[in-house]
Amino acid sequence: MEIKVNSEFYNPLLKRREISLEIQHKGEGTPQRFDIRKRVASKLSTKIENVFIVSLDTSTGVQRTLCSAQVYDDPSAASSAVPEHIAIRNLPPEERAKTKEAKPAKAEKKPAKPAEKAETKSAREAEPKPSAKPEAKLATKADSEPSKPAK
Repeated sequence: MEIKVNSEFYNPLLKRREISLEIQHKGEGTPQRFDIRKRVASKLSTKIENVFIVSLDTSTGVQRTLCSAQVYDDPSAASSAVPEHIAIRNLPPEERAKTKEAKPAKAEKKPAKPAEKAETKSAREAEPKPSAKPEAKLATKADSEPSKPAK
């Protein structure tokens, strides 16, 4: 696997380098994100915790992948800027499997909320609604003054 840097841009607001890469992988399939992450970290001489692979694009029949990577100055800047799904994709395969197993446990708690909403909705429907009374028309100054004859 050969990695070539196409372009590099430093974003001072997010404290990261945004890098466009081209990866040649002859005789192999598209490499995994974690493998690319390790190679990019070693090539740029930074820690692996600071490198995140955002996207991979491989065309059919071509053994070349275009990659978008972000290299942060420190892990705290990365934790505040990187979306959770991108961080999960960049984990090693073993850790990613553990994260996927932990997510369904959180999903089981969600169905309790719609039942709670239904109870509050039925309680509101049971309350009597105030009757609509027609409002009395208020007299205005123009209504109380007689009209003047035209001269």
